[in-house]
Amino acid sequence: MGIMAVLSCLPSKAQDLGILVHPDDGPAYISEEIPSIYIECGDAIDWMFQEENWYSNVEHPATFVFASLAGSDTLTNVGFRLRGNTSRAAPKKSFKISFNTFTEDQKWNGLSKMNLNGEHNDPSVLRSRLSWECLRDAGVPVSRTQHINLYINGSFYGVYANIEHIDGEWLDERFEHAHGNLWKCTYPASLNFISNNPDAYKFTPSWSNQRVYELKTNELADDYTALAEFIDALNNTSLDDLPCALERVFDVDAYLKVAAGEILLGHWDNYIGNRNNFYLYQRATDHRLMYIPYDMDNTMGIQWFGEWTSQDLYAWTTENDRPLYSRLLQIPHYRDRFSWYIQWWMDNYFTEDWIDQRGTWLVSLLEPHIDNDTYYPLSYSFSAQDFMESMNEPWGGHVAHSINGYAASRQFWADIQLDDGTSAFPLIQCWAEGPRTDDSIHVKCWIPENSDINSWDLDLELDVDGANSEHALGFVGMNDHGHEWGISIPLNNGSDVHWRVAYTNPAGEPYTSPCESQRIWNTGSSIPLLINEVMPVNTSFIADATGSYGDWVELLNHSNTPMNVGNYFITNRLMEPARWPLPDVTLDPGQHLLIWCDDATPIGPLHSSFTLNGSGDELYIMNLEDGAWRIIDDVNWSSAPEDASWGRSTDGAEDWMWFHENSGNSPTPNASNGLVSPIDPTSGISLEAWNAVNPCNRPCQIEFPMALDWRVLSSSGQMLQKGTGSECTLDLPTGSYHVLVRKEDASVARTIIIH
Repeated sequence: MGIMAVLSCLPSKAQDLGILVHPDDGPAYISEEIPSIYIECGDAIDWMFQEENWYSNVEHPATFVFASLAGSDTLTNVGFRLRGNTSRAAPKKSFKISFNTFTEDQKWNGLSKMNLNGEHNDPSVLRSRLSWECLRDAGVPVSRTQHINLYINGSFYGVYANIEHIDGEWLDERFEHAHGNLWKCTYPASLNFISNNPDAYKFTPSWSNQRVYELKTNELADDYTALAEFIDALNNTSLDDLPCALERVFDVDAYLKVAAGEILLGHWDNYIGNRNNFYLYQRATDHRLMYIPYDMDNTMGIQWFGEWTSQDLYAWTTENDRPLYSRLLQIPHYRDRFSWYIQWWMDNYFTEDWIDQRGTWLVSLLEPHIDNDTYYPLSYSFSAQDFMESMNEPWGGHVAHSINGYAASRQFWADIQLDDGTSAFPLIQCWAEGPRTDDSIHVKCWIPENSDINSWDLDLELDVDGANSEHALGFVGMNDHGHEWGISIPLNNGSDVHWRVAYTNPAGEPYTSPCESQRIWNTGSSIPLLINEVMPVNTSFIADATGSYGDWVELLNHSNTPMNVGNYFITNRLMEPARWPLPDVTLDPGQHLLIWCDDATPIGPLHSSFTLNGSGDELYIMNLEDGAWRIIDDVNWSSAPEDASWGRSTDGAEDWMWFHENSGNSPTPNASNGLVSPIDPTSGISLEAWNAVNPCNRPCQIEFPMALDWRVLSSSGQMLQKGTGSECTLDLPTGSYHVLVRKEDASVARTIIIH
């Protein structure tokens, strides 16, 4: 193994500092050998290669085998199709493997999908990989990559780049609470303002089958509010006010870092160059959007137009419809920070030595496999000699520079163009954990990793019920975003709480983050909408209208007046307060509302977009009050038994208990909670006294030994009949029903089946 192979196996500098959670290569992205992928798909490959089918996304069932020096894995019934844009018409096509298309939840090494790129434009087949690795080492969240040999139906289809697919699993590997909105942005994603209506950004161009801003997570909610607010702030705020407005909703420093790296790498098919190939992710921790680069094959000397080695750093596009680049560079502090990042990249990561050593080693690794790749020369008549010389000799045409030649030229011109005397002062981002109910405030600040942290003083400015105070933050350690500073403060029953962090940079310039004080709720609300009962593991107790047994929660209007709940939300993620909006219904005093937590929203308005975890979870009712999220009610549990509900002992009570019909304390969905216990025979209530025939014929007559309060529920928990007396008649359709009777503080439930 060569020296560069050893070096590339080591964690990057960013990983050593704990700045970026960049996952290990693992079995799926072995970087120092060339594994093989074998696909068996029968006649499907011939169908895909027919010209009329090139742009089809129909997935074909296939068998997948991954073989490396460590062994092999086999998965059957995976999806296999063409992918890409221009590569679909190329002789060497690109492919997508979807492990979960035909077998729900099937994954391989944590992956649901895999992208295999033919790299047919690049005689080196290295530019994309070198760019990804350079960004990764600099602490930018990017996809893992490797090269593999691809075999289809036993035939060798050549050397491919295996590029990690960006999706929910990708986020899980890199971010804490990784359940925010992720948008894939493709041409012409200019980030220009269209409307204050979030739905205006859901458009699809005539030549495409996907939105320009395509939401890839939380698709059922389909909420574009955060994207619309970001674009509005970016375009419609004056330059004087832009830093405050933009930094509230977007990670500006992280973008300036990536933009500098992309420009040095010559990535013209990106946002700045072609309004294409990037993601926007809304972090759940602080709700800011951040920019993630994508699709790096047109880099480092691949030039279909223009001359990207000498293109001005500060005018990298002559177009005016890239506001995220053009407007930011009109702000002196942002331009200074961007300039500092250009120098930082050239000093540490985008270096001629690294590119030459890593590229040369990869050429030696791939050489014998390129020799056997009969698809490699088909698009542009590349030869094996072209591959061997690709580090030092330009091919010509659209490959205007060799890889080393591009790096040297770009470094030369960037050094000439770079502003003099630029500052290194970073943009600090602060946020408060919330909402809370423990009468405290917890504030965190992030300072980018490439900063001197010893000369910073950060003070939390608090306004609690009109009383102002300052509190010094302390250094906590390293996290995904850089240096973390923080503080926790008790609020001593204060309820009107506003905060921000003030600091002075080493040049003596004062700043605050956020610019204006922010409201935070540290106490619960007095709104009488309560979580009354929850069943985290419903295997057979009660079924919905489709016959399915989903988790459920029962809400209660614990007031003396009607209450519309359409402005409230329920969630099992504190960091995602608006996860599922309650339906626009009005509850009468004391009325219950049963919500199925089954991730089955298409069934109806009482089915939420998430499920509950029986081993341990939490549930919140939330609303937006005074511009900040507030907890209306919350509950948590652990180790939930099957078919047991965790509920208040009686409706609205402070104490909670487990209800289970086998213990005599039965759950009561859509009905009042009570201490449901075996009845003393002397009370006169007896199960045996109920109608002796069960199942019974319609109409079903039930007799009780005395006058009792009784209720009849459908199998989905809907109240059908109620009354008081010693008998009831169930003139209902054939099916299963729950009958509950109560006397004082004791009750009994029984299932009745009507023929």
